[in-house]
Amino acid sequence: MFKSRIRQRINPSIKCAVPAMVSLFLLFFVTGCAPTLYSVDLKYMTSDTAPPAAVGGHKSIMTVAAFNDARPGGKDLLIGRVTTALGGQTSVIPKNMDPSAAVSTIVKDVLVKSGYQVSVTMPAWNLQESDIRKEWGNLLIGGNIVELEVVCQNDIPIKTYDSRFRVTMVIADVQTGKIIHQVSTASSNSLEHVYFSEEMLGQQISSAITEAVVKAFEGDALKEKIQNALK
Repeated sequence: MFKSRIRQRINPSIKCAVPAMVSLFLLFFVTGCAPTLYSVDLKYMTSDTAPPAAVGGHKSIMTVAAFNDARPGGKDLLIGRVTTALGGQTSVIPKNMDPSAAVSTIVKDVLVKSGYQVSVTMPAWNLQESDIRKEWGNLLIGGNIVELEVVCQNDIPIKTYDSRFRVTMVIADVQTGKIIHQVSTASSNSLEHVYFSEEMLGQQISSAITEAVVKAFEGDALKEKIQNALK
């Protein structure tokens, strides 16, 4: 009887305390183990659309300038975030290069895979004709990064990835010092997966960048302009 009374007194408090203790433990576990930052590798990804083939005169030098980071946040390394249902939020930044250099490198890789000869230099260019230098080969390619973001909702059991990239690309004839083409392209993708990783974050945003760059070089009108400039 005595033991029964003690059990009756203790059980109500235990029933109330256990859920609270479990909730506090889970909150501590999630916040305590969550990283403070994710860093992703931005690189050329194989695209569903093949890189456009080089036109005549492809042995001439093409120079890719460092793309200007024209996002509202300015030259910020932040390119995304990972959120959770509990309200957690972790920033995403590029791993090896800033956004400007990463986008420029992907543009160079697309051109090389298309068959063009691309200079190893990556000069700064403000997209003004007056600042084009003769030593920059035959064609100069630069532009502005307008949007660059990857977002992941890291929930259980489904993780949702969303990536967006938008760029304005400018192509100039170095020898005449004139801009011959300007185009704005954008690409986005979404993915639902049961697995989360920094690698998947990087793959999603890299795919969006590659797709938009490939789009920028499509079209017979641009090919004709490039061919005329390389003659």
